[in-house]
Amino acid sequence: MNKKTPSLFKIIINALAFPIRVLFIPTEGKLGLSSLKEERMRQVAKYCKGRVLDIGCGPGNVFIKEFIGEEHGVGIDVFPYEGVVNIIEDMTKLPFEDSSFDTLTIIAAVHHIPKSKRKVEFAEFIRVLRSGGLLIITEGEPITQFLVHKWRKFFFGLQGKLDVNSQRGMAKDEEYCMLKKELLSYLNKPPLKFIKRKRFAWGFSNVYIAKKE
Repeated sequence: MNKKTPSLFKIIINALAFPIRVLFIPTEGKLGLSSLKEERMRQVAKYCKGRVLDIGCGPGNVFIKEFIGEEHGVGIDVFPYEGVVNIIEDMTKLPFEDSSFDTLTIIAAVHHIPKSKRKVEFAEFIRVLRSGGLLIITEGEPITQFLVHKWRKFFFGLQGKLDVNSQRGMAKDEEYCMLKKELLSYLNKPPLKFIKRKRFAWGFSNVYIAKKE
């Protein structure tokens, strides 16, 4: 992994400053504080192993470039954000052979999978994951996810910018949050077995981990 683990002091400061980071440091760290985006990626990186596929990598393909290393992973997205090389508009047909990856990650993006395509896309994700491999997903809580998305749009608008969701738009059957019950229905269905949930960011965000048997 490329990013160094933060010191205990920084971890404590980031925890205390969580509300400030959510409201004013959404994507890039400032004033010695980590962004929520960076914290999500750190949480996920701890569990990654082998060759990694980051699904919905977003602008800059940051997770692969800064946390995994391009020699060990690939980032893909449906939208041509700046810095994203691998654009795959149809995630139901991934251009990878069976069992190509040891770890699949979906960081703050699983709710953007259209409801009408979720079963098919998850089946495709499982296809490219090796036996014994991990599927790692971050997801928030429904109310806070809705409020944060609305705030981000307003906050970026004040700066004359577009937030990530506004850049690509939201399809009719996308959501601001995938409920835990639905998410677990995908993560605990053979050949996947749900093995762990870890809360972070004051309990408003979660890491979900499933293993392919």
